[in-house]
Amino acid sequence: MKFYIVTPTFNALQWLQGCVRSVKAQAGDGVEVHHHIQDGGSGDGTPEWLAEWQAGSADVSGYTFTYESAPDKGMYDAINTCWKKMPEDADVTAHLNSDEQYLPNVLANVARRLQLHPEADIALGAYVIVDSRGHYICHRRPIAPSLFCSSTECEIITCTCFHRAETFRKHGIRFDIRWRSIGDLIFYRDIMRTSPRVLVMADLCTSLFSVTGSNLGWSPITAKEWGEYSATLSSMQLRSKFLVHFWCNLRRRLRDCFLKAPREYDMYRRGEAQLHHRVIKKPTSHWGCREVGED
Repeated sequence: MKFYIVTPTFNALQWLQGCVRSVKAQAGDGVEVHHHIQDGGSGDGTPEWLAEWQAGSADVSGYTFTYESAPDKGMYDAINTCWKKMPEDADVTAHLNSDEQYLPNVLANVARRLQLHPEADIALGAYVIVDSRGHYICHRRPIAPSLFCSSTECEIITCTCFHRAETFRKHGIRFDIRWRSIGDLIFYRDIMRTSPRVLVMADLCTSLFSVTGSNLGWSPITAKEWGEYSATLSSMQLRSKFLVHFWCNLRRRLRDCFLKAPREYDMYRRGEAQLHHRVIKKPTSHWGCREVGED
């Protein structure tokens, strides 16, 4: 199965290196990977490192790597540019941010499950949340998204979402670059309006999400955009927003109760080319019940 993975980046080389290495490591076992990086014209050495990486990866079996470094109109514009370059023979496409990583052998597992479920348009996995040093914070399970909830709750995280390329091309839904922060919500809301068939892989941890301290979702921009977006919602949607959020989180917690908790993970630490193994002593699906870095 051929995967086309896209990554936007801007002045994030310290995180990007681990992201790129984690994608390259997926090649093999029936998986071909094309990874494209769209850099916004970084000044931290990213273009130079990408050029070196491309030259050094030219002969790797099952893996191809491309990049472009040019000004853009933000992260969502960069991702849309990546998708314009998607090869015609891609079977699956996914979006992985520069501060995220795939866990080992994940794409092979995703490929097998999509082959077992040819009807699925989208596959969703679980993910592990870590702090800036790679210490475990918690893990989160996917839930089946709904059209009603999607208007106010982003039920899907990008690093765990895999799109069947055929369906993705057919519907042609891309990020609305008017939004800088809540674009994920708008994107998946629009996806849900197409009534996709979703495969929920709740038992499969696919990715690592790093809380770096600069995640856009916690910036003042988010509050401003939520205010603008709320003006487009109906009174019923606004009144039910809190209940929708509570219901989605409850479903995630309940799902986790019936599944085996993750006990370890492997990741690329900043500046290191080798995988680092970590053991999870106190697995939890609740973000905030422990001190960051307690591991």
